[in-house]
Amino acid sequence: MKAAALRRAVTLGYELRPVLRAHAWLLAIVALHFTLALTLYYRYPAHYRNTMQAEEFLGSLVIGPICALTAYTLYVMLCVRPAHLLRYLGRQLRQYLTRQRLLFALPVLLMMPLFASAFTIIKAAVPLFQPFAWDSQLSQLDAALHGGIQPWVWLQMLFGHPLLTAVINLNYHLWFFIMFATLYWMAFSMEHARLRMQFLLSFVLSWILLGNVLAICFSSVGPCYYALVLGGPDPYAGLLHYLQAADRQIPVLALDVQKLLWNDYKHQIGVSGLSISAMPSMHVASSMLLALLGWRLNRKAGIALSVFALLILAGSVHLGWHYAVDGYAGALGALLIWLAVGKLLPLQKPAPRRLNLLVGGRLVRSVLQRRLP
Repeated sequence: MKAAALRRAVTLGYELRPVLRAHAWLLAIVALHFTLALTLYYRYPAHYRNTMQAEEFLGSLVIGPICALTAYTLYVMLCVRPAHLLRYLGRQLRQYLTRQRLLFALPVLLMMPLFASAFTIIKAAVPLFQPFAWDSQLSQLDAALHGGIQPWVWLQMLFGHPLLTAVINLNYHLWFFIMFATLYWMAFSMEHARLRMQFLLSFVLSWILLGNVLAICFSSVGPCYYALVLGGPDPYAGLLHYLQAADRQIPVLALDVQKLLWNDYKHQIGVSGLSISAMPSMHVASSMLLALLGWRLNRKAGIALSVFALLILAGSVHLGWHYAVDGYAGALGALLIWLAVGKLLPLQKPAPRRLNLLVGGRLVRSVLQRRLP
């Protein structure tokens, strides 16, 4: 029994070596980011009244695959249309989720809760490093770039109807579903090894460099909280008045979330994964990464995800979450990170196209059988 257990352990270790090697840079970046977050967490204990919410982020291990499976099921129902849906899905999943693929996805699956927790801690610390101070400048820049008129006024001509606002609001919240589905699809993908690593590295670096570092440098709350922080004349009063009126006809979920976040911030209720931070827009940045990935896959995916990203940009302004420049900065930052990672990736040892885990396992077992009783 001990010999058999040892053989299995050694075989597993042998199989994991190329997997860990392929993810070395990704794991190193996440580990450094998590270490910094832990330092903040214990340096300012009064600021973080609640736990690190690890249990919520561990739930992402379940939420992510559910989003990916739901997206695939919709694809099968609309495009494949098999006679027996459940039987078809079961057969496809058994063929897809091989031991080789599961081991290859394991580092990404284990790092995501740690990465999400670290990002949340650092984002919640934005006011500690710099109180919200950039809203006035960002608002003025918005007007200067759009003909002396706030961008939400221009968008009001396109989307200023409760039904259209509801569509924009729905698309904005679909972001969570699409982002998670794509992220976990990439985690399990072995067919596009280099593209997969470019996306995963760009995703992690975007949330760190843009969502944490740039958010601290340009600490701001966004149009929906402009009057609450700055006082005085509010250039977004008309937008908020319209959204409240539209909400009475068709619910605008964004308003409820905005109230929740402000209440958390005002009463300092621990760490929230949705802490207030406007510049840059991570909705737009991550949607830009999705569009870039889509264009590398095929033309239809590129067009669909580009339209999605544009609607996310419009929604971020129309729903009062962001200044337009928040979205421009997020999109540009994501593009630059994507290009930089693409340039640097060939300098690293590329992830193996095939990990030949079964062959390696047989080799280890044959060696152990000769050495162990």
